[in-house]
Amino acid sequence: MGHIAWASIELLHNVVRLLTALNEEGQAFPVVRYRAKVKLHGSNCAVQVGPDGIAAQSRTTMLTPQADYKGFAAWAQAHTAYFRGLRPGLVVFGEWCGPGVERGVAVAQAPNKLFVVFAVRDAERVVHEPDDLRALLPDVANGAAAPAEMHVLPWEGEPFTLDFGARAQLEAEVAALNLRVAEVEREDPWVRRSFGVSGVGEGLVLYPIEVDGRPAPVDPAGLAALMFKAKGEKHRSAGTKEAVQVDTEVVASVEEFVALMVGEGRLQQGLGTVCGGVASPRDTGKFLTWLVADVRKESTAELAAAGLQWAQVEKAVQARARAWYLAQRG
Repeated sequence: MGHIAWASIELLHNVVRLLTALNEEGQAFPVVRYRAKVKLHGSNCAVQVGPDGIAAQSRTTMLTPQADYKGFAAWAQAHTAYFRGLRPGLVVFGEWCGPGVERGVAVAQAPNKLFVVFAVRDAERVVHEPDDLRALLPDVANGAAAPAEMHVLPWEGEPFTLDFGARAQLEAEVAALNLRVAEVEREDPWVRRSFGVSGVGEGLVLYPIEVDGRPAPVDPAGLAALMFKAKGEKHRSAGTKEAVQVDTEVVASVEEFVALMVGEGRLQQGLGTVCGGVASPRDTGKFLTWLVADVRKESTAELAAAGLQWAQVEKAVQARARAWYLAQRG
């Protein structure tokens, strides 16, 4: 089976930038109804269900028990009977999290590693409604019970509406959303309810459920264009002033760009993703390659707002990342 990637989820200001560009081409600004799910601090993983078996994957690569990521492939293989009982063609996406995956958050104090499902891809349709996910992932499949470590992530809080053509309403809703993110960062509500553990949360992921009064797109590209993430201050990859912003942050120099885009959150994310959380000389090149690619992928709006080109900032980004990585090695 080939790797099937989960789409990259942007920040709100990237969504606003896209919709503004479409509006300039004659498309009306939409009114979008959203619901939120807690963003768990772990690693995006998935189980593919094929006609002849299953396959495990991380965000970027296929996994096996021999070439694993913190035990996810071994866990999936141990529950092959259950997953093979699901309908072939499904890709079950979730966050692999808990003790030994990431540190410093409430979910790291759960009793064991968890696979927390936030979506299932069914052909060209993405299912993210929790009740629909539970129907696709029954308690028993093919006579095998669902893994105790697998959970379906519920909605968190009430829905809200963003009118992208009404600036005052948009800014008011964003202010309220920033308060919600701050509350999740203070204490992860899903982890508290599920395991009785109190501790830091990462943020929220916002899913469109209606657009102009009609059901939101469920194809991967259409859904990703309107989804956005909002991380608390401790986990932001970019040094924005708020978790959610309507406008792109504007910097005045290469140095300010590096400070904005190469923050502690992104550096720690790279260390965990590429190096298993441990800086070693043999992984320096892999870390720098990942970090530079991640910044380039997520900084299009910031570069445009600053009037900068990637070639002007690339060396400075790499230098900052290298210095930080060497410091982690002691």
